[in-house]
Amino acid sequence: MNIDAEKAVAALRDLLRNAVPVAETDDVALAALWVLQAEMLGLPEFGIRMLRRDLDRLAGVDPAGSTPSDDDAAIGSVDATGVPGVVALATAVRRARRSVEAHGLAIIGIRGAGALGILGLAARSLAADGAVALLAAQSPASVAPWGAHTVAIGTNPLAVAVPRADAPPLVIDYATSALTLAAVREARASGARLPEGGAVDADGASTTDPDAVAALLPAGLVGSLTGLVVELLAGVAVGGRVTDPQLPSSRGALLIAFDPARAGGADTAAAASALDRDWRGAGGHLPARFDVLATDTADLPGSVDLGGDDVAWLRDTASGAARA
Repeated sequence: MNIDAEKAVAALRDLLRNAVPVAETDDVALAALWVLQAEMLGLPEFGIRMLRRDLDRLAGVDPAGSTPSDDDAAIGSVDATGVPGVVALATAVRRARRSVEAHGLAIIGIRGAGALGILGLAARSLAADGAVALLAAQSPASVAPWGAHTVAIGTNPLAVAVPRADAPPLVIDYATSALTLAAVREARASGARLPEGGAVDADGASTTDPDAVAALLPAGLVGSLTGLVVELLAGVAVGGRVTDPQLPSSRGALLIAFDPARAGGADTAAAASALDRDWRGAGGHLPARFDVLATDTADLPGSVDLGGDDVAWLRDTASGAARA
């Protein structure tokens, strides 16, 4: 269904503001933009559907339980227990902006989060301001180690964004597993089969049946080890990894952002563009899906295509928020 993009993002802001009254207005606006941009990228499992699941998860949870540290500190944390993950991520980005401006560096841990959305969008927001950003997120166990068949870590995505001369920021965003849980959910909903080699069943046999998946597989040995690194940094090091089986599962994340000029990068944007040319010239592929996206709500296209069920939910929920 084709609907007005500005109205869609306004509806998302309204329902998030109602769901998280303690959140900063700027954080809610940025989170709403990312949710809509996930839809624009053709990734609805990271858009409105994700937000619906996360708001259901938070039903009855007091959002006042969030305990962020000082906004201008170079290192700190966000307790996302009571807020949607995408709002907690927007809070971390806002604080990182302030810290990079004040100190040249920001390191922010996030714990207790639900679905965080597309990490590359958050990293891109910082790179658009001239920072270099790295984001890593761990998640509940769904992926087996390389050569094994029992789950130990999550899909554990990693995103890096760097300013680029005469072009949008260069963004690299990928999961360390061969498949994502979103892909499994989509296959279950559509009745499609999964690609070969991405998952195993309860007996450890390779499967393409989404209903039989017992464990996802890593993207090779390097993907497995990278997933373990993400688990250590975004899970163990910042308190994101839940080890008590009596507690609900959640996600942890780590955001690192810095001013490249203070780190010795005399002309980082030009160097990134030169690397882009060298990579492509050698026959390499650079992801470009983020390049078409605006960095500000004012630059959104006139309309966006959304699923009919998601549009109905958004209208009903946002209308209820406006009446509350």
